[in-house]
Amino acid sequence: MEKIVLNKREITGGKVAHLLKQGIVAAVVYNEKAESFNVQITVKEANWLAAHATSTTILDAELDGKKIKTVVKDFDFNPITDEVRHVSFFQIDENKEMIFTIPFKLTGISPAVKNNLGILVKALPAVDVKCKLADLVSEIEIDISNLEHPGQTISMNDIALPKGMTLPNDEHAMSAIVTITQLQKLEEELPTATPAEGEEGAEAPAEGEATGGETTDKTE
Repeated sequence: MEKIVLNKREITGGKVAHLLKQGIVAAVVYNEKAESFNVQITVKEANWLAAHATSTTILDAELDGKKIKTVVKDFDFNPITDEVRHVSFFQIDENKEMIFTIPFKLTGISPAVKNNLGILVKALPAVDVKCKLADLVSEIEIDISNLEHPGQTISMNDIALPKGMTLPNDEHAMSAIVTITQLQKLEEELPTATPAEGEEGAEAPAEGEATGGETTDKTE
C-alpha cells in the first residue's frame, strides 16, 4: 500500500474512542504552515501502516479530493491491547527541504567479527537529514568490511551522505555509527565451601572425646 484516502473526520475529543468500534482510526495531517486537518482511516489501513511504513515511506494520499504526499510521523498505541488508536501524518512540499530520519544499512562482513576478535556494536541506527523529496533515499549503506580490529569505528565524518542530503545540525557530525569492541572473557570462580559438621569431609571426634569437646572418666 502506497496510496491512501484520508477522509475528513467530524468527531473529535473523547468521542473518538467510539470510532474504533466501527473499524475506524482517528488521524491528523500536519503541514509546514502549522495547519492541521482531522481525518480518519480504516483499522486495516492503520494496521498496515504500523507494520510496513517507515520514516521514509512516501504515501500518495487523497485529502478532500486533493492529491498530496505524506509520511507517517507518529502512532499512538493502546498500551494494553497494542492496537493503533491514532496516526499522525505530515504533508510534504516537494519543492522544499524537510527533515527525514534515514536508517543505516550495514553491508559487507567485518574481519574482526568473522575471526572472533571483537563484537560489532551499532551505536547509531539512524540519522536525521535534510533534503527534498526528490533526493530522499530509504537507507544509507555503511560498508563494514574494513573493520579488522577491536577499537575501529566508522563515524558520521567518515561517510559521504547521498547527493542532496545535509545534516540539519552538527549534533551527529562526530557521532560513531558502528564500532568494534573487544571480547570480554568472563571467568567464574566458584567459592570453596567449608564442610559443615556431620557432612562428608568433617573431622570426627577423637576417641574419648565427647561431641561437646569435654573428656569423660569412666569409674567402675
